[in-house]
Amino acid sequence: MKIIKKVLFLIAALVVPSMIYIFLRGFGFNKFEIPVYYEDGISIEGCDASDSTHTVQFEDYALHGPQLFYFPQWINDEEFYRQCKRIRDKQPEVVFTAIADSSNYTFVGNLLLVPDEEHLYEIANCALVLGQEGSISEPLYNQLVLVDSKKRIRGYFDGNELEEMDRLDMELDILKKEEN
Repeated sequence: MKIIKKVLFLIAALVVPSMIYIFLRGFGFNKFEIPVYYEDGISIEGCDASDSTHTVQFEDYALHGPQLFYFPQWINDEEFYRQCKRIRDKQPEVVFTAIADSSNYTFVGNLLLVPDEEHLYEIANCALVLGQEGSISEPLYNQLVLVDSKKRIRGYFDGNELEEMDRLDMELDILKKEEN
């Protein structure tokens, strides 16, 4: 009698998880979405306020497809550039764009030169909304901003953190599936 109970318990322990797995494979659906930031516009002092979804726009720089914007450091940060290269190799359609007031920086991808520091902070605060809650007065180095093909901000990533760069890689995969 004890052997029969053990056999029935063993069968149940193996069959129930197998049935759950088969059910989820057949009827389950995983869909991940990344958020759209500032759908209700932005209200930061010194920036044009709007009630519609905030879009990233520059006067002399056309946006095509997914973009990653960042402010490079004077210091050559080898790990940051290694991680950017890893993502760029995996996601060649994503355009990296460094924003700086000088071409003396080491950078990955394109370089958007601005005439002075005032324009640099205008882009950081009003276009890329790096302060998120308000304006910033010092650049956030190696902070990546993901902008989709519709010019909407889709995420902020600390380029100095490996976990954040891995999250960026995953969100780029999700964005690619979303835009196709």
